[in-house]
Amino acid sequence: MGTLSALTFDLLIVVVFAAVVWVGLRVAQSIFGTSSKKAAATEVAAKLVSYPTGSSAVLRRRFVRALTGQHVVMPSGERLAFGDLAVRVAPEDLERLDPDGDLERLGDDGARLYAAHAERAGWAVPRQVRVTVEVDPGLRSGWIPPARGTGRADPARRDSKPAVGWDAVPAAGAVPAAPRRPAQAPLPAATPDPAATASFPALVPDLDDAPTMNVASGLRLERDGRTYTIGRTGAVLGRLPESPVAFAEPEVSFRHAAIRLQGVQWQVKDLGSTNGTTLDGQRIDGDDWTTIHAGSVLGLAGVQITAALDSAGTVHLQGVTGR
Repeated sequence: MGTLSALTFDLLIVVVFAAVVWVGLRVAQSIFGTSSKKAAATEVAAKLVSYPTGSSAVLRRRFVRALTGQHVVMPSGERLAFGDLAVRVAPEDLERLDPDGDLERLGDDGARLYAAHAERAGWAVPRQVRVTVEVDPGLRSGWIPPARGTGRADPARRDSKPAVGWDAVPAAGAVPAAPRRPAQAPLPAATPDPAATASFPALVPDLDDAPTMNVASGLRLERDGRTYTIGRTGAVLGRLPESPVAFAEPEVSFRHAAIRLQGVQWQVKDLGSTNGTTLDGQRIDGDDWTTIHAGSVLGLAGVQITAALDSAGTVHLQGVTGR
């Protein structure tokens, strides 16, 4: 009799718990305006994990672990450090790691940390260590995945000091300031060829031998007659407050799609939204980044925005000085 009473009580607890979950999903469904309880649960989960997790000190420790855990173990047991590493961070975490959002300085700090750790651990260290920090709008805030490493050290050589020249090991979890770089001398101006410019009223310097660099285009999103500029660090589109384009439509997910600048190309990726993302009418795969072209129409659950690209090309660096 006692066993039957205990089973009845346990069953009653399960029924009450299920009823509470059902009511909670109904409330979430009405708040987010979704068509199913599964979609409402997805929106609640996205809302919960979209907030930054942990303090800035915790985030720095995660940044350090993402770097220092990467090395190569040879069959002999010797451990080799990488010469090049790439680590990805979410846009919301960039300012928490570096107040100025300076990717280059954060990469220098990461190189310092990694080289010092490798030297302390007795790994073979390359002569040069470089860390590239990439902003990935598709990442959840507070999560830094392991860095990708290439260009490992020569197993037959061990440098006596880290390649970047730091002797002291920084405090745990702290990202030290980048060293001061020496000022670069200005590039010499090209000398115009009189024979080549004699037929022109103005002498234009010959830029054939001047250094150049590729410049990425700027991205603007247009919706309902309004234009929104996307920063070079990318953006997350959706109903979240940080979205550069405001969406009030309930069918648009809280974190619907991400946009990033990869090299000189702008790309978009669906973030597991409830109703999907399209580019020029074609549904895009959430596992891959898709290139955005000038005039492309981006659809978030059927809500359309148009992409406009500024001109991109090659810029001559004649007369440009380093700072």
